[in-house]
Amino acid sequence: MRRCRKLKTLVVIPDRCVGCRLCELYCSFKFYKTHNPARSRIHVIRSEPYIDAPIICLQCGLCIDSCPSGSISRNIKTGAIQVNEKKCTGCGLCVPSCPIGILRIDPVTHVAIKCDLCGGDPECVKRCPEKALQYIDAEKAAYYRKRAFAKLFEKAAVALKPFPR
Repeated sequence: MRRCRKLKTLVVIPDRCVGCRLCELYCSFKFYKTHNPARSRIHVIRSEPYIDAPIICLQCGLCIDSCPSGSISRNIKTGAIQVNEKKCTGCGLCVPSCPIGILRIDPVTHVAIKCDLCGGDPECVKRCPEKALQYIDAEKAAYYRKRAFAKLFEKAAVALKPFPR
């Protein structure tokens, strides 16, 4: 009987992020040898004063079917969605298919870019000084994702008034 290997995934632990943005700088350097957040495949957003959070690709695969050139596929080994930059025409039809807006067209090469988990060894995870980014087993990652969504709902929750009778 063949044994399945455990799939790993990238998760964010927002409470740990201090907004240093080193993940963006090292990501762009790994792929393009430049420290340029505009060319990074991960982005840190500031939603309120002093609340920062890295936004990452969820590897959902919705962009695969939107690509007319067939340049977007899933890597069987890592489970990551990857873009074949040699086949990509830069048409941008994949960009609106991304539910969180992380997939975009690179400003220099004019092809689609997104996180491909660095082939299974994410640079952003290695460089995050606060360990806000983790590359862990998918089962364990579910816990952190649930916790992050619960925090979002906690912030968005408002007291409801009872309906008038």
